Order: sequence, then C-alpha cells, then structure tokens
Amino acid sequence: MVKTLRKNGHNLAKTVWFLGLLAFAAPAAAAWAILNIGRHEGCPPGAAACSRLPELGVFFKHALDISWLLSMNAMVLIPLALLVALAAILARSPARAFIGVFAGPTAALLLPVLVVMSAIYPGCNVNEGGGSCTFWGVAMGDSFTTASIAPWMVYIIPPVGFAAAMVVMAVAYIVKRQRA
Repeated sequence: MVKTLRKNGHNLAKTVWFLGLLAFAAPAAAAWAILNIGRHEGCPPGAAACSRLPELGVFFKHALDISWLLSMNAMVLIPLALLVALAAILARSPARAFIGVFAGPTAALLLPVLVVMSAIYPGCNVNEGGGSCTFWGVAMGDSFTTASIAPWMVYIIPPVGFAAAMVVMAVAYIVKRQRA
C-alpha cells in the first residue's frame, strides 16, 4: 500500500512539474499559434485588420500581454518556479529541478521576444522608447515594446535562475539520497 502511494505521489509530482513547466511556455505558444493561424488564413503581418478573422489582433495582443505578465513579473514568475522546484524535489529528480528552475523562466522570457520579432513588418519599429505598431488592426503598445526591453533581462533572469537551479538541484539530490 505504501509503495503504491509513493508511486502515485511520484507520478503526481511529475505531472505537476510538467504542467508548471508548460505554464512557462503556454502564453507565448498561444501567441505563436495565433500568429500562424493568421498567416494560414491569408492575413499578412501588418497594420490592416485581418478581414477573415477580425478579432485575431485582439487575441494576439492578449496572448502577448499574458506572456509578458508571466516573464516580467516576479510575483508570478517566482511562485511558479518554486512550484516546479517543489514538484521536482517530491519526484526526487535533480535533473527536473534544474530544468524547471532554469529553463522555465528563461523560456518564459525569450519565447515572447521571438514571437514579436517574427511578427514585425516594415514600418513597425520596436524599441525601448515605445513604438506605434498596429498589428492586425490593434495598437500593440507595450505588447511589442516589451520585446525590446526583455533582452536586457537576459542579464538577470538566466544567471539568477542558474544559481537557484543549482541550489534546488542540490536539495533534490539530498532528498533523493535520503529517501533511497
């Protein structure tokens, strides 16, 4: 009975770890999917509204806003990273602990930048001073300009994430050795 509970708890921890890691990338993946849906429907990136799917620009902006909320807000990013770390520790997996705490926040920071850079069209200037890009009929505002600020965060989030991941990995290794 105890082995069954441990095994089921182990699987639950792995599932929580996977879902937490997925939460880091999901908003940017949604924005990427919306961008590709628009391209597939014949809506080229630009200021003109998509005639076939007029609300696509709004969905794209909201997906980017959620991506930036996750990656640029420590009050959201840190608890999610801690949840992923705790799940990896409970799963007794030092490698998962490292991947979750380092790769998750780094991906949450860089994926929206890649989405924005792939959506830029001639005449849309993305810079720190604020741009006036309109994408599919919607003024993007900070949804695009944050992509020019985010690369500066690469000097903060990955190094801190790496240090935190090393600590969490050490704790997960200790827990794994004690329970083995």
